[in-house]
Amino acid sequence: MRNVMKHYAAILTAIVFWGASYMVTALAYETTAPLQLGFVRAALAALLFFLYRALSGVREKLQRRDMPLCALSGLFGVTLYFALQNVGLALTSSTTAVLIVASYPVIILVMESAVRRVRPSPHQIVGILAAIAGIKILTGSSADAGARPLLGNALLIGTGIVWGLYGLTTQKISRRYSTSTLTAWQMLFGALFFVPFVLFEGHPWVMPTMKSGLSIFFLAVCCSLLAFLCYNFALKGISVTAATSLLNLMPLVGLVCAWTALHESIKVSQLFGGAVIVVGVLVSTAVPRRQSEGDK
Repeated sequence: MRNVMKHYAAILTAIVFWGASYMVTALAYETTAPLQLGFVRAALAALLFFLYRALSGVREKLQRRDMPLCALSGLFGVTLYFALQNVGLALTSSTTAVLIVASYPVIILVMESAVRRVRPSPHQIVGILAAIAGIKILTGSSADAGARPLLGNALLIGTGIVWGLYGLTTQKISRRYSTSTLTAWQMLFGALFFVPFVLFEGHPWVMPTMKSGLSIFFLAVCCSLLAFLCYNFALKGISVTAATSLLNLMPLVGLVCAWTALHESIKVSQLFGGAVIVVGVLVSTAVPRRQSEGDK
C-alpha cells in the first residue's frame, strides 16, 4: 500500500507543478518575452536532462537514423508548443489558459482517431461535443481577459494540436530509447529550433529580477525536469488510465494559483465553461466497464 501511495504522490507532485506553470509563466514575463522564455526554458531543461543522465550513469546514445524524427518531435513538443503557449498566455489570462488546457485530451483523441482511422465510440463523441461547447462558452466569456483574448485562446487551442503531433511522432521511436534520453534530445533540438523565433521576436534581453529569475528556474527545474521524472515514476506503479484521469486536476490547480497569487477574477461563465470542458474530457476518455474488465 505504501509503495502505491508513493506513485500517487509522485503524479500529484507533477500535476501541481504543471498546473502552477501557467501562473509562474505570467510572473516570468516581468523581464522575459514569450519566445525568449521558451528558448531559455528549453535550453536549461536540456542542460539539466543531460546532466541528470551523466550523474545517473546513463550511456545510451541516439542513433543517427532516428535523429530526424526526434528533431521533428522536438519541434512540435518543445519549440511550437512553448511558443504558442507562451504567446497565447501573454494575450489572455492564466485562468482561461488552464481551462482550455483541459480540452487537450479531447483534441488528441480526435487526432489519434483520424490518423488511425478509428471511429470514436458514442460516449467519446458526446464528450468531444461537450468539450467543444465548453471551449465556446469559455472563449466567449473572456472579452476582458488579457490584451487580445480571442487570439490568445486560439493559440492555446493550437498548442493542444501541436502536442498531439508531438505524441504521434514520439510514439514511433519511444520504445527504442529510455525516457530521459529521448526527452533530453527533444529539449536540445527544441532549443535549437527556438533560435530563429527569438531573433524574429527582436526583444532586447533584460537581466531577470529575483521574481522572474526564480520563475524561469521553477519552469525549467520543476515543470520540465522534476515533473517529467515524477510522472514517469508514477507510471511504474499505477495504470496509464488512472494517470490520465488524475491529470484532469491540472485546471483546478491552475485556477487556484491564478486566483490566489495573481488575484485574477473568475467569472461564473468561466467556471461553467471550464466545468463543461472537464466533463467532456472525462466522458470522452472514460474506459467502458466491459473493456476495463476485459483488460484484467
